[in-house]
Amino acid sequence: MATVGGQLAVRASADDVRSASEWLEQVCSEHDVPAEQILRLDLCLNEALGNIILHGGPSALKAPVHLELEIKVDGRHAQAELSVSDTGKAFNPLTAVAKNQALTLADATPGGLGLTMINGYSDRLDYDFRDGRNHLTFFVQWEASS
Repeated sequence: MATVGGQLAVRASADDVRSASEWLEQVCSEHDVPAEQILRLDLCLNEALGNIILHGGPSALKAPVHLELEIKVDGRHAQAELSVSDTGKAFNPLTAVAKNQALTLADATPGGLGLTMINGYSDRLDYDFRDGRNHLTFFVQWEASS
């Protein structure tokens, strides 16, 4: 099994979301991750960073957000896992109750669909709170070319 990847630290700020996306695309492209999988990871990353910025609280805004990407290829099976670690308020998205979707536009309220989106675009999610940091990892899988 071959494993490659990289790490990046960014600020919890809207300015650094673009830098994080560019880093993700560059590392994934260098290691032949298909464009569809890069898009899935990027959507999850943007949503996770947005949630940290909006809901993480003052502690999340003070310390760097750590990103770690691992790309694993084992024969025809490939997987990328992206971990996002922040010092914001502990929040386990795996136990959060998903917001009900409105049936009409009049009943719709902004927000609350980010976790649904992350769940929909990732093949698996893991979460852990340790050493004062949230660790959210999302996984995407695909069939590797021979």
